[in-house]
Amino acid sequence: MFFAAHLPLLRAAAEANRTRSAWTGFAPITPPDTTQAEAYVGAYDAVTLNLSTRTESTITADEISPYTGKALNVTYSAPTASEALAGAAGAATALRDAGVEARVGACLEALHRIHQRGTEFAALTSHTTGQSLGMACSGSGTNALDRGLEAVAMAWAAMDRVPATVTWQQTFGKTPVTLHKRFRPRPLGTALVIACASFPAWNAYPAILANLATGNPVLVKPHPRSVLATAVAVQVIREVLTDAGLPVDAVQLVVDTVDQPVAGDLAADPATRIVDFTGSQGFGTWLERNSGNALVFTETAGVNTVILDSVTDLGAVLRTLAGGLSLFSGQMCTTPQNIYIPDAGVRTPDGVVPRDEVVASLSSAIDELAGAPRRAAAVCGALQADATLQSLNAMADKAESDGTLVRRPTPYAHPDYPQARAATPLLIRVDPRRGEQLPDGEQFGAVAYLIDCADRDAAVEQATASVRAHGAISSYLYCTDDEAIDTIADAYADAGASLSANLVSSMPMQYAAAYSDYHVTGLNPAGNATLTDESFVAGRFRIVQDRRQVEG
Repeated sequence: MFFAAHLPLLRAAAEANRTRSAWTGFAPITPPDTTQAEAYVGAYDAVTLNLSTRTESTITADEISPYTGKALNVTYSAPTASEALAGAAGAATALRDAGVEARVGACLEALHRIHQRGTEFAALTSHTTGQSLGMACSGSGTNALDRGLEAVAMAWAAMDRVPATVTWQQTFGKTPVTLHKRFRPRPLGTALVIACASFPAWNAYPAILANLATGNPVLVKPHPRSVLATAVAVQVIREVLTDAGLPVDAVQLVVDTVDQPVAGDLAADPATRIVDFTGSQGFGTWLERNSGNALVFTETAGVNTVILDSVTDLGAVLRTLAGGLSLFSGQMCTTPQNIYIPDAGVRTPDGVVPRDEVVASLSSAIDELAGAPRRAAAVCGALQADATLQSLNAMADKAESDGTLVRRPTPYAHPDYPQARAATPLLIRVDPRRGEQLPDGEQFGAVAYLIDCADRDAAVEQATASVRAHGAISSYLYCTDDEAIDTIADAYADAGASLSANLVSSMPMQYAAAYSDYHVTGLNPAGNATLTDESFVAGRFRIVQDRRQVEG
């Protein structure tokens, strides 16, 4: 029943996937004010959410708002790995036999209902992840919903290309042979989706819905300190499944604790056939090696690089870069980290600007942003975990003792939550030629390394070597020579990395457009999956056929 209602939206999304054009399926979401947001979160205080197969176990999650410092105090049903897998197995046959249109229709209806409650979801997202309310409405709101729709449309198109039945005829010798053939998509099996703490919806929605659309029951395992927004999304999907006459346990929430994690047990169980993971490179690698016969899709972490070579407006570039470093306090997988500045400085139409001046101007641009509390709150949000703040301060202390510190990760003054866990970017300047070491991999949070290098060629060589060693999800270049940009783009492509050149506008430099931008290449250590290409959906189902000969 839902498929027909949402078919125009589905077709439009499939067309956007094909053309890679600018399109959205969802109207902007209105952010709540702080009082409304706290009321939305407070409505779940002391509530128990039963979002899994029947179980007697519960967990009160260790969720604390990064803004208020208060515990959310929400309890969730907590099935064991064996209970959750049994529940998924019990739902598998009915989900499979419901057919493509019923499953896809349910996915589209779930997206629609989540969007209708977008203001509430923004509040829950903000007070679990630390995103600002504006970002929770956009990046974790409409853009995440678009990513989910993108995946559903991609899955539907892949399955729809195969005809349900054909009549096949060919002559053998002098005798014509006629066969009636059926082709039926069949799911791989139970899927496990492991969400990250700081930005769960953006990756979880595509994975959950691609699995569900292709007929695979889904176990959703949120980060133990960032559960509520993901849990309510699962609640919406389960309500839609019930309304559609589909088995409710086709989607379950599986909650654990930091001390007693369950993700490894679920992934290694032979009953789990698909694993989607967003998070640390270490656990992502473990999953790739230890998930048995499961198909594993990962987005982990990388070292995103910036090369500053030549610009038309240095002030605009540095303001863009300051915003990119500050956005969500550096807790995005697309945040730049290693910034290469040649010895000769940065070329501009008014002459070369020395490197020391570039470094000072970047620090000043961050100070200017941090000094405007409402703007800083909208851009920076809050740090999801206290461990991130401790790590930033430890890095700053070490850099100060080493003589490489440019700027400490000072907090900004949040206009509504003075107790918010806040930090603005830490800047560290290093010259590897003097033996000053770069960190081994991504450093989570608002930190950037300003790297002295000989020239543009040296910067490209070092940056692409970093991609090969540590991975990268987004790479950035500022250069006014179009021929050089093409050559550098080739070098990054050879290293398996995407490249963005000369981004200076109201669009955040990290922004990735659903239906158009491919997120993660799968060709470097930052992950093996791409949002969203056909390989992201095609492996989740296979085609089985039967054929019978037609007499006469």
